[in-house]
Amino acid sequence: MALVTEREEMKRRGRSPIWLTIYSDLMTNLMLFFLMLFGTSRMATDVQKTIHKAIRIEFSTKEDVFIKKEEDAIKKMIDYVEERRLRGFATVKVSEQRVKIMLANPVLFGLGESELKPFAIPILQQIAELLKNIPNAVLVEGHTDDRPITGGKFRSNWELSAARAFSVIRYFIEEENIKPERLSAVGYGEHRPLYPNDTEDNRAKNRRIEINIVRIP
Repeated sequence: MALVTEREEMKRRGRSPIWLTIYSDLMTNLMLFFLMLFGTSRMATDVQKTIHKAIRIEFSTKEDVFIKKEEDAIKKMIDYVEERRLRGFATVKVSEQRVKIMLANPVLFGLGESELKPFAIPILQQIAELLKNIPNAVLVEGHTDDRPITGGKFRSNWELSAARAFSVIRYFIEEENIKPERLSAVGYGEHRPLYPNDTEDNRAKNRRIEINIVRIP
């Protein structure tokens, strides 16, 4: 009597072994699983692209708004200087990094003093109105000529220039409600002159306050 193995019997009947059936089902399920992952990843990528595009559009729009506000502020300040005939006392310089408003010290302060003159208030008011319409950081610099200080409450030009710069930002904060976190002040004394301190005219030009509006890159 011939012995017939299970494999031969299944082969004769046209049936596959049980392990092969299970293996085939497993491979089919794995293939479906990976296809599902692939489809999900493609969908996620498309969604990410859509989100990134929307963010780029939003940032681009905000950047355009900032640039427009900066340009408007620059134009208004230049027009103000021209209309008030302040060319000898105020200068506006524009670069890619900042808008620099230079004010001659005789307009703002008395000799050796750090208290603002009444004549300075309308000018600072106009600058403050421009600052309220833009979010930019502002750096106020104080500068003097090279003449040493004799007497008074300041021991050096460095201290005097710093006190004058702080007087300007104090006015912006206390009188114009400009946010303090936007403002900073520094005094350079006589160490950053615009011109050689060899004539009275040059010394007068070196005594100045610079209000730097840092441009948004």
